[in-house]
Amino acid sequence: MSIEDNSLITPARDQRSPMTVARAIAIVFAVLLNVAVILGGVWALTNQQRIVDQFAVWQFEPSSSVQNYVSESGMSDEGKFLFYASQPVIQSNPAFNSTCSNVEENFGVLGCYFPSEKSIYLFDVTDDRLAGIEEVVAAHEMLHAAWDRLSSDERSRLTPLLEAEADRMKDDPEFASTLEFYAKTEPGERSNELHSIIGTEFAKLGPELEEHYAQYFSDRSVVVALHEKSNAVFTAQLDASEKLVEQLDKLRASIDDDYTEYNSGYDQLNRDIDSFNARADQGDFRSAEQFNSERDSLIARQDSLNALYDAIETDVSSYDDLVIQLEALNATISELNKSINIEPRNEDSL
Repeated sequence: MSIEDNSLITPARDQRSPMTVARAIAIVFAVLLNVAVILGGVWALTNQQRIVDQFAVWQFEPSSSVQNYVSESGMSDEGKFLFYASQPVIQSNPAFNSTCSNVEENFGVLGCYFPSEKSIYLFDVTDDRLAGIEEVVAAHEMLHAAWDRLSSDERSRLTPLLEAEADRMKDDPEFASTLEFYAKTEPGERSNELHSIIGTEFAKLGPELEEHYAQYFSDRSVVVALHEKSNAVFTAQLDASEKLVEQLDKLRASIDDDYTEYNSGYDQLNRDIDSFNARADQGDFRSAEQFNSERDSLIARQDSLNALYDAIETDVSSYDDLVIQLEALNATISELNKSINIEPRNEDSL
């Protein structure tokens, strides 16, 4: 037997390439990449507004005032994001009134949000007495931007919660007046407006609403405190005005009553003096004592009426002083109203 016949026969090798670890990882990565691309496409389709907002934020360069609105109002990162995505513009008049028109008397518009443009415009309040009011308005408008981006299901969930909070304040005349204003100027937007008002002005809310607003504020109590502080400036002035008007009304009524008493008293006194003089001329008095007694009585009545007149004069002087105080107070209120964009209106300007 030859050596060749006794040699070991080498088995044939599998011609397929071996599955290396690197190749396995590459395949898995490719699969994951495809999944990521698919998921990313789905996310992009369902979050188009978020993508648009992100580009808007990247392109926006906030002024120092806008940055202060964010920091001073206690906005969270999400609140800041939505605020910047709305690219807020601060304007003075007449530009602001041209942008955010309002024809309602006794109401000042300080900000507006345009859903179609996803933009915010804010009125430049320069009165130092109203420090904090701009931050409240900025937060109010930011919440409009937030509401604009909520799903219909989320709005439906929040609406009864907002209405419950509004019902607690239904007897507050200022709140009722505010809602009446929005009903005229923003018909159909009650829930939207409640969402912004309650979020920036109501201190204690139910846990579900607090959890909702926690998305947009790191500390919501900050903006509520600013609202209370700036609003107190107006309420203090209005309370003082109402008290002065009440004082004036009471004092005017008292002066009128005293004048009536004085005039009627003197009319009667003059008639009695004429009668006394006529009787004296006719010698009707039986004695000097009777004459002097009746004469002294007439003089006492005259002195009493003269004292009443002096009191009337004092009250008139006090009334005039109160009028001066009220005029000064009204001038202050007028200045404050102008600061919050409440301008006197007439028919020609409407």
